Amino acid sequence: MTVTDKLFDREAVSQTEKAYVFLEELIVTGELPPGSQWSENVLSERIGIGRSPTRDALQKLAFQRLVGIVPRQGIFISQIDYQGQLQVIQSRREIERLIVAQAALCANEHEREQMHKLIIELEELKIRKDMRMYMRLHFNLTRVIGDASRNSYAAEFYAMLQTLARRFLYFHQDRHADLSDICKLHIDQLHAILSKDPAAAIVTATARNDYAENLAKNILMELISSSTVTISINKR
Repeated sequence: MTVTDKLFDREAVSQTEKAYVFLEELIVTGELPPGSQWSENVLSERIGIGRSPTRDALQKLAFQRLVGIVPRQGIFISQIDYQGQLQVIQSRREIERLIVAQAALCANEHEREQMHKLIIELEELKIRKDMRMYMRLHFNLTRVIGDASRNSYAAEFYAMLQTLARRFLYFHQDRHADLSDICKLHIDQLHAILSKDPAAAIVTATARNDYAENLAKNILMELISSSTVTISINKR
């Protein structure tokens, strides 16, 4: 994989950032399958970046629960935590309220220009289903809104939750005949932020997370019914 082979168009300056972008993309799209085992050397060669930045990127991915690092055994790609997905949405629901409200108040002109461009791209996706393009826009949207919130701590946690949600959605993209509904939710949120209306932005965040929670619950119930996954009452 080379820089020109990226699935998503993302900004990355340092080698560590580039390593993270490449590895996160491969995990989200399942090109590094859940449960698979890798060595640091192989992953470094796969993305064409040195071992040191690759190691640093893997540490961040481990913090985000996308990989597990076991000394002398290697790197394990995490399984999708289906029961935990509801907790991801629950956590995101609360932090997104803060993020979007702050973004409505604090976004600068450059960030607002980026949001306008995202709206145009999301409008295009409403009429054609391109899940990989949606993944790119989802990543960029998370970054822009997070930056605009002027709260780096909240933005970092928000980005982690968004990555877990993005992976879950990609693995169940067959649930979407098209992307019109989900794109509209993002567009409504961006319009509220651009209108400098924190209250309206919070309303759109609630609607988006309601949509995601209902989808996750439906998928989870189907998987439980088919015995594909089981639920632990001690899950925390």
